[in-house]
Amino acid sequence: MASRDNTHTIEEDRRFEARSAERFNRIAYAMQLLKLLNPPLRVAVYSNFRHVKVEQGRGLGAEGPWALFGVPPHASRESIARALAELTGLEREPFLVDLLCAAPPEAAD
Repeated sequence: MASRDNTHTIEEDRRFEARSAERFNRIAYAMQLLKLLNPPLRVAVYSNFRHVKVEQGRGLGAEGPWALFGVPPHASRESIARALAELTGLEREPFLVDLLCAAPPEAAD
């Protein structure tokens, strides 16, 4: 009988994400972009301290798909726009992220 190797491998999750010192309300900006993109799912936006984070799931029964979108206080407008474009499945549309980034934030801190 072959012996089992009892070692574990841990892979480090590395993220390379642009940071921005620009002062604006990132949660309001994400909500503004969601209104423009109008995704076919419910999205809850919350403040996250480490990195832009997207989690998705399916609802039970009549409930449709949902997503959680975490936005850190140092996120750039581009990283927010890129993540939301990916969430809505429009990441391959030419110049979409550029157009979303050109939209000025509605509310500043």
